[in-house]
Amino acid sequence: MGALILAPIDLSKPLRVLDSGTADGTWIRDFSKSTVPVNHQIVGTGTDAAIFPTNPPVGHTYQVQDINKPWPEEWKESFDLVHQRLALVAGGSSQEQVLRNLAALVKPGGWIQLIETTNEIPEDIGPAFENFLSILRSVFTAVGSTVHLGNELSGWLKAAGFEDVQDRLLHTRLGATNPDPYLAKKGVDATMAGARGHFAFVKTLPSGTVPFTVEQIDRMPEELEAELATKGAVFPLRVVWGRKPAA
Repeated sequence: MGALILAPIDLSKPLRVLDSGTADGTWIRDFSKSTVPVNHQIVGTGTDAAIFPTNPPVGHTYQVQDINKPWPEEWKESFDLVHQRLALVAGGSSQEQVLRNLAALVKPGGWIQLIETTNEIPEDIGPAFENFLSILRSVFTAVGSTVHLGNELSGWLKAAGFEDVQDRLLHTRLGATNPDPYLAKKGVDATMAGARGHFAFVKTLPSGTVPFTVEQIDRMPEELEAELATKGAVFPLRVVWGRKPAA
């Protein structure tokens, strides 16, 4: 993806940063490495404390937080930078309000950056990845989410009063399409971690919700991983950033 932060914020001075939906803290570690020697105060939140880092470095803290629940009152307008990636789908039919609640944590003059899938089918797609995108769209529909979520973010941020809102469509190269072996594997691992959860979830939906049998869904993880390793895929993501007006 290139730079982790596209928002034009000065990272040369210590900032208070929130990574919402942090999972195992990978983004936090990558961000910290990219801004050495500056030591930012970084908070990571997610719903599964079991995968939080066990011994985070000084200045890094992790806390259980559901994006659908109220944020700590003392966090309001306390962060210079708020980051969230591929988590807003959990807001279901309340996604815009969930985004507003997250945006309320940004200091006046601070920035927010969001990344979400567009769920658009790219050209030259393999059958396994096409099936995965079909499953992904079914998951979005089942939870009441806007299917093309990434394309809604700019409008929602502007409606929340943010300025200098910009966006960029990223063509994320996964597996064999990425010339960097490390990034190729990292992309496959990250995609498969999310895909397995989606495949498991759709099997809990009423029969007929998705155009696949349980047996077909059970084969999808192996088929997808093999296809990403040999053919690869390009996954469109929309990154959007905006600034809260200064007080």
